Amino acid sequence: MSNENKKQQKNLFLTESTIKKIDQLKKDRKLSSHGAVIEYLVDSYFANESSQNQALLTEIDAIMYQHLQRIFEPITEDLKRVRVTSNVIDRNTQMMLEFWNHYFIMTDAKQLGSTDKYKTVPFEEAEELIKDRIAHNRQKKIDRETKRTLSDNQDS
Repeated sequence: MSNENKKQQKNLFLTESTIKKIDQLKKDRKLSSHGAVIEYLVDSYFANESSQNQALLTEIDAIMYQHLQRIFEPITEDLKRVRVTSNVIDRNTQMMLEFWNHYFIMTDAKQLGSTDKYKTVPFEEAEELIKDRIAHNRQKKIDRETKRTLSDNQDS
């Protein structure tokens, strides 16, 4: 018999109502002794404790999953928009490179007249147009975010 299974005598002081409950459990569970009842209660307690902990962990996992979904949903939508925008920009950039390469071939260009050296009036107008367009789109985004935040706060 291993030391873990070896029985040891313990003297316990119990109230009368606890003794009656132990006697009732002994009878109901057909256990051989008061010690067997106490062993049964201790084993039941730890088995129940473990299952309650597991249930609690499962519930916490579900709550965290829902919370993370609420956090990541807007981010996922923004990432989709960024991906689509990136694809459009990449396509347009590739087309522009092809057109410029064709232009340089057709005009037999020998050097690049870069904007560091010279900016034409139409180029400056294009820069200003793009700067204004970016500012306008940025303002629209801020307005959408403000509107979303206000509606979220009203829903709370």
